[in-house]
Amino acid sequence: MPQGTITRLNHTRGYGFINTPENEDLFFHRSNITDGQFSLLQVGDQVTYTVQFTSRGPRADQVQVQSQSVRLQVNLAVRDLQVSAAFYTETFGFKELSNDPGYILLQRNELVLGLKTDELLWYPDPGEQPVESLTRGVGVELVLEISDIGQFHAKMQQAGVAIREPLTEQPWGATDFRMLDPDGYYWRITSPRDRDAVQAEEESTEGEPA
Repeated sequence: MPQGTITRLNHTRGYGFINTPENEDLFFHRSNITDGQFSLLQVGDQVTYTVQFTSRGPRADQVQVQSQSVRLQVNLAVRDLQVSAAFYTETFGFKELSNDPGYILLQRNELVLGLKTDELLWYPDPGEQPVESLTRGVGVELVLEISDIGQFHAKMQQAGVAIREPLTEQPWGATDFRMLDPDGYYWRITSPRDRDAVQAEEESTEGEPA
């Protein structure tokens, strides 16, 4: 059986695409899954399949997962689902994977972000404290790596995003800035580390007195 990689998924509508050895995208439906739940599939999973020919063209059938990719998902409790979803899709460049009552699932490359309504807050237990008074994301820094950090920073400025710390070259070989989302979650937006610059800095300080 041929083997391919899942490249796209729509969990809401129940379909996806597999990249074949011929570098073509082959459609499949949740009914074409063998020995598995469609809701557990994720982009990057390696699968085997057969090809089924229909009146609408070829599709994958008997899709079976061989190995699953490792994926980190972060869920954020937000005040307004639509406002937050618009922020992350229009400003941050996330794509919507699913949209269900009280829950929206987004993805940007390997990062999956779940947005939940405040009614779904479960930890820490607010007890008698009103949800409106909670400080969100205390002690948590969310990090997004961007190749063109300057362009992304300019885009955030134009969008009126609350930038807490300006664009700065850091001693560890990256350039970053810090910002808040509409609910106050703290993001560090960073370029990839310039490992050559870090190595050059380390070599230049070798032998210097402490």
